[in-house]
Formats: sequence, C-alpha cells, structure tokens
Amino acid sequence: MLCDIITDVVGSQPDMVVVGELPERADLIPAVERTQADVVVLGLRDSELPDDCTPLFDAHPRSRLLGVAADGRRAFLYEMRPQRTPLGEVSPQGLLDAIRLATRSPAA
Repeated sequence: MLCDIITDVVGSQPDMVVVGELPERADLIPAVERTQADVVVLGLRDSELPDDCTPLFDAHPRSRLLGVAADGRRAFLYEMRPQRTPLGEVSPQGLLDAIRLATRSPAA
C-alpha cells in the first residue's frame, strides 16, 4: 500500500518520473544501471540502511536512496558523495598542505 502511495505521489509530479518498481532487492543494481535512476525509494523496517543495499553504493557511489520507514511517517535520505581532488605531483610539503586543507574543510 505504501508503495502505491509513493508511486502516485512521485508520478504526479511534472518534474519526476517513476522509472520502475522491483519485487526483489537483488535486482537493485541492474535496475539502477538500466534506468539511470537518480533516487531509489525503498521501504525500511526501521531507520537503518539494510546491509543488502551497501552494494548499490559500492557500484554507484553517487546514488541516493530514500528510505521510508514501515510506519510511513518517517523517511531517511542516504547518500555517499566521494570527492576526488587531483593533487598532481606532490612534495612532502604539498602532502602536508593537502592534509591541513582537508581537516579545515567543512565536509571533513
């Protein structure tokens, strides 16, 4: 029932498209690859990300997963946003500078 509600709510938005529904989480990675989904909506038992979803982030680190609690009242957004900053050829001082910069960064 919650799946139908989410599908109706998302599908009625002019800027959103439901690209598919899966009966089994085992099909998650191939489905994301096939549909290029920006966000995966998933029912959760509680607020914790299920272990069987970790491979999605391993395969597609920029994926976002919107987990909806079983009670339908709470939702949680999971995302992993790796960022790579090329440092080029670095000296020992360049490495130290990069470490210092990373520890001052708000994302660190």
